[in-house]
Amino acid sequence: MMGTSSRLRKTATHGAIGGLAGFIVEYGLETATGTDFINGVFEIAGATLGVVNANKDLIKQAYNSVVQVTGKEPKDLTEDEWDVVREKYPKAVEYLERALALQ
Repeated sequence: MMGTSSRLRKTATHGAIGGLAGFIVEYGLETATGTDFINGVFEIAGATLGVVNANKDLIKQAYNSVVQVTGKEPKDLTEDEWDVVREKYPKAVEYLERALALQ
C-alpha cells in the first residue's frame, strides 16, 4: 500500500500533468479551429482525470470490498445493502460514491 506522502505526490503530479495536457489540447483546438473555448475547461478536465487515474487503485479496492461483502455489483445494491457496506468499509463507500459521481 502506498504511503500518504507518496499518494499526495503522485496525485499532485498526475493532476498537474493532466492540467498541462488539457491546456495543450485547448490551445491546439483553438488554434486549429479558430473557436474560442471557455478558458480552463480542458485544463480542469485533464487535471480531474489525472487525479482519478492516480487514485484508481483506491477505487478498485473499494469495488472489491463491496463485492466481497455483498456478492453483488455496486450498481445493483439496495439502500440497505449500501448501509451494511458503509458500516463495514466507510472509506471504501466514500471513494465509490465519488467515482460514481464523476461518471
